[in-house]
Amino acid sequence: MTEKINKIGNERLILIVLFLMSFSMGIWGNYRQLWLKDRLFSLTDISRIFSVALICSAVISFIISLFSSKIKIKNVIIESIFIRLLAMIVLFFTKDIFVIKIGILLTVMCEVIFSVSYYPLLAYVNKSDEMFKKKSLVDYIARDIGIIGCGILLGISIHNIPLLTYQGCLIIALIANTLSGLFLLFFKANEKISQEHGALLKSFKNILKDKTNRIYLISVLFIDISYGIIFDLMMLILTGESYINFEVSIASIFIIVCNFLGSVFCSMFNKFSKKISFNLGIFIKFGTRLLTFIIAYLTEDINAFIISIVVSYITSRLLEDKSTGTFLQRVKNEDQFLFGNIRYFVACIGEGIGAFLAGVLIVSAFKNIFLGAAITTTIQIILLLIAYKTIKK
Repeated sequence: MTEKINKIGNERLILIVLFLMSFSMGIWGNYRQLWLKDRLFSLTDISRIFSVALICSAVISFIISLFSSKIKIKNVIIESIFIRLLAMIVLFFTKDIFVIKIGILLTVMCEVIFSVSYYPLLAYVNKSDEMFKKKSLVDYIARDIGIIGCGILLGISIHNIPLLTYQGCLIIALIANTLSGLFLLFFKANEKISQEHGALLKSFKNILKDKTNRIYLISVLFIDISYGIIFDLMMLILTGESYINFEVSIASIFIIVCNFLGSVFCSMFNKFSKKISFNLGIFIKFGTRLLTFIIAYLTEDINAFIISIVVSYITSRLLEDKSTGTFLQRVKNEDQFLFGNIRYFVACIGEGIGAFLAGVLIVSAFKNIFLGAAITTTIQIILLLIAYKTIKK
């Protein structure tokens, strides 16, 4: 009984860590584009900064994976939170362009490291489908709260003095980041450090010799290229005069409403997702957004653009247990951290490419980002269906 109580307490603690960090990443991830724009960075410059940051994150993620059999995941997460804290403090005070680029790079890298490491750490406590769903819901809700809270405050002024600035968003994100690290210090994980010579190489072989894993990882590349094209410059797209042209507060509310709808649909689908086949789940999640991408590109209508973005937000939260959980849960606990690093290495490369393509495509014509997303989404659907088919053989 005592062991069960301790396990429940540990589960709640690790979910609190996730909530605080996701809250921080929701704020800073959403508003750092505008923070950079406020410092006179162009859209192309911003897309390149994010592209380089994500690709560097991929490299760091891969380097970490080389030592995955010799390090404790909790320590990696704590260190990433601390480095992100220092980088955000520097960003608050500096005006130097080079230092700003390094600071953005470090915050993105640390966010990736946290995301890479969190699920493997959670798996030591509870690897069930229900916990995976709970983890996804906590992550999404925390990000939403951060986005809408700051978004509303950014739109409020008292005697022409804004209640919150982008610098203020940075401070709030910094505080949440710090609290997340403090809570993590109290988390207890029964991690095992492998002392076997060649354990890492063996794990690599176990992961990559599996045909399903190989195809799934290729699909991840295209999933994140598509994601980067649509989402990595979203606030600039929504607030840009040549694009959607929303006010910042309206754009924030728009995003949160989309995310709220995504969370509602996510909760609804979670209740009966076991009855949904993998193939149907993939077509619901990715097929609907593909259709809206094609319509947006062909019609060049502002309403079609907005609908496509709404559908992208909503479907990004649906049926993660099918599109991601199906493949993650096949991996052994001892290989989870390594597999997570490999997966995020591929994902970051993909999103980095997507962020770069977004800057290139949007400059040529706004509609072209939907064409790029449509092509990559088609490829990812095909690859996911093939990957799942190999499981059944």
